[in-house]
Amino acid sequence: MKGLICACLLVSLLVNPARAYEADIHFSTTYVLARAVGWTEADALTIASANQGVDENQDTVAALEVDTTPSPSFVGYVTSSLHQADKNLRFHCFSNTHGEADRISADVLEIMSGHFADVPGHDEDPRKNTGRLIALGVALHCQQDAHAHVDFGGSCGPYAGSCYGHTHENFLDQVVFGLLKKHHYNPDHPGVSGERLLEALQGTASELAARRPRGSAHSIPANGLVALSDALRGSGLDLPDEVRRDCNRYIAGKWLHDLFRSSGRSRGNPGMREKLSPAVAVTCRNPSLASATILAIPEPRYPRLDADASPHLVRADGTYQLLPGVDFDVSVPGFVSNGIASLIPNYSTHRVKVQLSHWSQLLALPLTVKVALLAEDGNNKVR
Repeated sequence: MKGLICACLLVSLLVNPARAYEADIHFSTTYVLARAVGWTEADALTIASANQGVDENQDTVAALEVDTTPSPSFVGYVTSSLHQADKNLRFHCFSNTHGEADRISADVLEIMSGHFADVPGHDEDPRKNTGRLIALGVALHCQQDAHAHVDFGGSCGPYAGSCYGHTHENFLDQVVFGLLKKHHYNPDHPGVSGERLLEALQGTASELAARRPRGSAHSIPANGLVALSDALRGSGLDLPDEVRRDCNRYIAGKWLHDLFRSSGRSRGNPGMREKLSPAVAVTCRNPSLASATILAIPEPRYPRLDADASPHLVRADGTYQLLPGVDFDVSVPGFVSNGIASLIPNYSTHRVKVQLSHWSQLLALPLTVKVALLAEDGNNKVR
């Protein structure tokens, strides 16, 4: 019975990765903010795609790690060392310390500063320019996550950083939403993160404006950012997450259209206009979307990222390798190591470190460890 309870608790902790804002902030909102301050459609799409791409690539998505040891029982594979992966601080700005309440921790501020310092300056070379846009998107991902991850730092046993990030809150939010049909606890949700969302949007707009190409400068009125933040915060609290993400995409597109029109930038071709059907307002439970005209947000083009979040391949013409479709629900856990050692356990400790970015990977954990141990035995016999 005790083992069953432990297993259920572990599954509950891994229902969601320890990530923060989702595609409606990392992609849709980032795209419209980039367009609003003067970036072209193509450049804004690359920046926003790289931003959300941090959550789409297996090597950079926020994850929990568990050190496993040989054991005949299911629970025995999972020890008390469940903890955040190192990349959670590097790319998702989870702090290693508790820090001051309601304030971004010093180690996170240092990481953010380093990301933006590493964004190259403007370069006419297409390959270098694409690398610059992707680096900016990666930096913005951390900057945005930092606001949702305030107060989720700390230590757990021998490991720096919070053990589980905010997976407790994500799981609790799902349970409560199933019962009350309203989101209350998940900091990934822009309606739950509260005033921190406005701070995240202000920081994003500021960084985008500081790095926009010369001659394309445009400003966003202060009340414009407040209006966008308020619209996103008021959206989707009583909607399933996948519906909320679509609705917020419409909200962001409407905000951009209204901004361009009010500033006189609607002349020419600011983007593809789209008129929403009345049904959208019903689905989104948002009367302002009824037959609204929006600037359509293009589909993302996620770059394939290496473990350091740099693009895997950028061609001479500036095009980059896209990420193939990834389904984390069916992917197997990954061993955390280097080179060929990623396929075998640590011989000196007989421990295997397994990375989990989705709860269903826990189901493959016993088999994965057995395969790793067989690899170790085979290697020992060769010696």
